[in-house]
Amino acid sequence: MKDIYLLIEHGMDQGEVYVLGWFDDEKRAKEVAEEKEWEVYRASLKTEHPWSNHKPLAPDQTKYRRFWIKEISRFDHVPVPRSSAVH
Repeated sequence: MKDIYLLIEHGMDQGEVYVLGWFDDEKRAKEVAEEKEWEVYRASLKTEHPWSNHKPLAPDQTKYRRFWIKEISRFDHVPVPRSSAVH
């Protein structure tokens, strides 16, 4: 396998981004991202928002994703030749 898939969370404050973990399998990574979307949605339904009378949209009703997958190439371990010189 040459690629790994990072699970990324787009934070709510200041536009920060967090790497939550990585996967070898793209399908599993997408499943976990979708599960996280629904967890956050259900938690937000239980929280009161005094600034809005509208409930948040369900993940299946919007294109925005707080959790997403970033594919990156895995690099192979390359041995580094050691110098016989002592410093």
